[in-house]
This record gives sequence, C-alpha cells and structure tokens, in this order.
Amino acid sequence: MPKHARRRRLLATGALAATGTLLLTSCAGGFDEASAEGETPTRIVAAIPTDPTSMDPIRSGALVVLSVFFHTFDQLVAITADGELAPKLATEWTPNDDLTQWDFTLREGVTASNGEAITAEDVAFSYQTILDDPTGENFAYLSSVSSVEAVDELTVRFTLNSPFSAFPRNTSLISVVPADTYQEVGADAFAQDPIGSGPYVFESIQTGVTYDLARNDDYWGEAPAIEQISLQPVSSDESRVNGVLSGSLDVAPIGPTQVSSVDGQGAAQVFSALSNGVVFLGVNSTSGVLTDVRIREAIALAIDKDAITGGLLGGLAEPASAMLAPAVEGYSDDVTDPGFNQERARELLAEAGYAGESIPFDYATDGRIPLSSEVAQTIQASLAEVGITVELRGADQQAHTLKIRSKEMQGIYLNTWAPSTVDGDLPLTDFYETAGNNNYAQDPRTAELAAEQRAVTGDERLDVFAELLNYSNEQGYFVPLYVPMNNYAADPDLEWTPRADGLFDFTQTSFR
Repeated sequence: MPKHARRRRLLATGALAATGTLLLTSCAGGFDEASAEGETPTRIVAAIPTDPTSMDPIRSGALVVLSVFFHTFDQLVAITADGELAPKLATEWTPNDDLTQWDFTLREGVTASNGEAITAEDVAFSYQTILDDPTGENFAYLSSVSSVEAVDELTVRFTLNSPFSAFPRNTSLISVVPADTYQEVGADAFAQDPIGSGPYVFESIQTGVTYDLARNDDYWGEAPAIEQISLQPVSSDESRVNGVLSGSLDVAPIGPTQVSSVDGQGAAQVFSALSNGVVFLGVNSTSGVLTDVRIREAIALAIDKDAITGGLLGGLAEPASAMLAPAVEGYSDDVTDPGFNQERARELLAEAGYAGESIPFDYATDGRIPLSSEVAQTIQASLAEVGITVELRGADQQAHTLKIRSKEMQGIYLNTWAPSTVDGDLPLTDFYETAGNNNYAQDPRTAELAAEQRAVTGDERLDVFAELLNYSNEQGYFVPLYVPMNNYAADPDLEWTPRADGLFDFTQTSFR
C-alpha cells in the first residue's frame, strides 16, 4: 500500500497577532505546572473534541475515547500513524487456511499497573464480555466472531462465522482488561479507577474537564519521553485554537478554515495530514432520472474536484478517485474515475434525453464535513454549468444521518466515511452489501466482490478491491470527491506524527 507521509508546516516566528476573540487562558488539570523555564517539557496537554462517555473499554467504543485507551490499555495489535498493522500485546497472529480461525501469540511477562499478569485468559474474558452484549458499542467490531478461547497461557484463538482476512485490524480497537480486577470491582467501579497494562496509568479523572495520565514505569515496552498527558475535552473550535496560541494547550484539532489564522504566528505550528476518510456523493440509482447510468456518469464528469480541494478548502484536501483513502488498506492506484469533462457530461445528458428534471441534493449543514454547505453549493454550481438541476436540501447532522440510515434519500447526497480500522472492509460493507446504509443499487456483483475480499489476502485482496471500486465508478453508484486532511495547531517545539484516523498517540512524541 502506498505510504503518504504527513505534511507538516512550521510557522514563521513573529508576534502573536490579535484574533478578535478571548484566549483560553487556562485548562484545568490534576498535574503540577509544566517544567521549569529552560527545561524540555515532559508533559503534554491535548484537546479532544468531545467528552468520552466512559473509561471502561469493555463498554465504551466511541472513537474519541480511543485517544485515552491507546495510552492506558493494551490491544492485541496496533495501527500505526500511516495505517500499517504492528504488534502490541500480541507478537504474531496466524490464520487457518480458510481464514475462519485466528491464533494470536501474546508477549510474556506483561502485567497490569496493579501487578496482575495479563494472559490469554484476560484477552478471552475481555472479548467474551463484549460478545455477551450485542447492544454494546464494541460489539460491531466483533460481529464476525463465533467464539474466543485461551488455548494456553499465551495463545488466544478466535473462531469466526465466515472468512475474514482483515480480522486482526478489528482487534486494534479492543482493549484488554485484567479479568480478576474487573470482575472483583465491577464495571462501574472499574470505570472510575481503570487499571490497564499500557504505557500510561490514570492519574485522575475529572469527567468533562480532564483525563490525566502518568507514565507507567512498569510498562513492558519502551518508556515514552512524555511523562504526563492531560487530555481535555474542548468542544469549541475557537477555544481549541486560542488554547494553543495562549500556551494552555500543546496540541488541538482545528478546522480547515482555522489553519490560515494560525499560519504565520510564532506561537504555534500547524500539522496537516491526509485522513482515512473520503467525502463523497451518494446516489440513489433507483430514483427518477438517476436510474440512467449516463446521467450518473454525467454528474461525476461535471464536478471539478480541484476547485473544491484547491479553492474552497485551500489545499487542505486531495481529490479522490476511489471510495477509499490512500491511508486505508485496500486503496489502489489502479482505481480511476471518469475525470472532469464538462463536454462529455453534456453529450451523455443529451443521449439520455435529460430535460432539466430537478434532482434532490441532501447535505448536512453542520457536523462531520467542514464547510459542508459551501461544498454543496460548489457542486450545485458545477452541475448547473452542464445543465443539471439540483434542489439543495440542507438539514442538521442528526437529521441527515437518520435519513442515510433509513435509506430515505431520493436523489444525491453528501456523506463521508472514515473506517476506524483503517481498512476497506467496513466502508465496502456499507456501500455495497445488501444491508448497507448507502447501498441503493443492490447490485449482486458489488455484494459478491465485497464478500470475496474477506476470503483472500495480499495482492489478491487488493485486486478484488480495485475491481469493485472501478466497477462502482463505471456504474456511478457513488462519486468520490476528496480526502480531507486532519489539521492541528500545536506548540512550536512539539515533535509529533499525527495519525490518519485523527486519534492521539503520544508514545513516540517529545518536545525539542
């Protein structure tokens, strides 16, 4: 899979310019003040956009909480910043011939921060407890698991209900708890005083305010340079930027429109890296004029993606040719899209007998896609240039998401997909399999190919991905638009590599 290094931009030294807003002057935390002047800082304060629901990794599966769990618990495997799979609690993993059984070999001598040994029994307990609650937030990642067992002290065996080549990636999202401690204190008490085997331990938890972590001196792996981490929920985009500029935050996610306000100020630097998501147009290919593949192709041909990424988004995104981002396993350079060709779009519309019928265009006015209204308006203008009429239908994110999940879209709609496993299986299931929220076409060929990629590995799997995604582009079932960047404001001396999935991992982080 191609590697895409992060794009990092150091800002020029200069006086802090007035921003016209109040600065976030302090962020509450349980630690003492940072290192004395002249010393290299060993504490990092980072903003997370929302408050996690629980510190119990068995019950909590929201993506934001993984920024905490990656530091305080072990998972069987890790996904690196650029989307690769790497050992963590497990040193190796091996499938049987038909990919329906996976054996994971664990490290020896791993203990939780309270001294309890972490063995295969703890792994089996953690997974089985999740499997016992189909309503839980983590169950979806394990829906392919039929059973889990400890074969011996250092071997865990997963038996699946069907072949699944990407199963190890799903284990990167499941944290392992010390079974005896968890059962002794109970889930509620464990969430108040969590115990894990990760490189950090919980120092204090102030719900809604801060989650303070301290380096685990008994950690089995390499000791991180950062001794203390404070993860603080800050929901306001403006407050996150101002927190970094004022020095009360060391790093915080920011939106594309905020990058220019930080640029040029010596108080901060900007990190920008391609994400694991794709913003796309969904198409109800069973509705009205969209049943004609020529009209669907004309829509794809009419949209100038460069105008969106280079103009509207200021270069903080890259045009997409496939429904998977470059960082995602399954991405292939062999996937091509129709390109930008207004003349050909007009020819196809004429061949199809399109007479200007209005096509509904749904989008969210807030939430998951920055500048979503402006993106929708730009697309509307592009389509109008070739004679395609769309009716803009803006709604709040919650209502828009509900329409997607209920398959209520009548025309085209703006959406995005970023797989938490950084693997193509999750989005392809949603795009092309029968029960998928975004699958209007119900094409048997796409369902067959989506299933086929689970039963093969390596280059053979990539070939299936390429065949499916090229076929999808040819049929106009979706229009991939662009891959957005994750953007961060940070302390000018921070040495850090952002992850494609937008989560925090400071185990390889330091200050200059």
